[in-house]
Amino acid sequence: MDVSPDRVAAPKFSLKVLWVCVGLVCTGCSADHHSAKGKAAQEAHDLAGAEGHYRDAIARDPAHTEALAGLGWVYLLAGQTDAAAGSFFQCVASDPRSPECLRGSAAVASVKGQPAEARRLLNEALTLDSHHSGVLSSLALLDLAGGDLEAAIRRYQQLVEREPDRAEFRLGLAEAKLRAKAYDEALAQIEVGLAAERSPKRTRAMLLQTQARTLVSATANRVNPDDCAGTTDAVSVWLDAADEAVSQAEATGVSLPDLRVVKRRVRNQRIRVAEVCPPSK
Repeated sequence: MDVSPDRVAAPKFSLKVLWVCVGLVCTGCSADHHSAKGKAAQEAHDLAGAEGHYRDAIARDPAHTEALAGLGWVYLLAGQTDAAAGSFFQCVASDPRSPECLRGSAAVASVKGQPAEARRLLNEALTLDSHHSGVLSSLALLDLAGGDLEAAIRRYQQLVEREPDRAEFRLGLAEAKLRAKAYDEALAQIEVGLAAERSPKRTRAMLLQTQARTLVSATANRVNPDDCAGTTDAVSVWLDAADEAVSQAEATGVSLPDLRVVKRRVRNQRIRVAEVCPPSK
């Protein structure tokens, strides 16, 4: 029978490895672990996967605010407003001083057509963290919805300057610039946003959709019937780019209900161009 020191030490080493592995497995099963998996799935626009991971996190820690908030955002993205309201309610109950929980409740209020309540909740969140990017972004979106373009642009500009790699802030600023008819500035923000690394898939899809909308809007009244040769080519290039942006948005697999409308706008604009400057036969 071999009783060399190497053989005797082997069981102790195996036991040590076993304890390490058990520790790793336990860590992997934590609420934080599942919440992080939920966030990754949410950014990949895997809403079903995100919901599952967030629920697993909450099962392990019913007061896990990050998972409760994440689940609320997933429900909002899925159009399940009442479910989102319930999740954010639990989030606020678990941590009344969480700006993200209050921000989520504000988003629900906004969707339900209660902008005053949404702003109240966001202002309350600001008293807890005056530099919270998400809260400031939600306020900018509320300004945008209320038609206060100047305030929206100011807030989004501050966010872009503070966090230049966050494509969602570029998207918000581009939308505000589009509504202000500053098309070149909107397109510039979109280009930077599309070049950002590791952007949420939905953000990228919306950037492409906004790019197509901006290109179509920028071509309005650009065709001169007295100078068809000098104006139609440039407009056609922009409309071709708009079609490409729509195709890329579709390729992301993210469902954007307005994308069909944008595609129709591109087609209608081509028809109008042809009516003003009929193509030569």
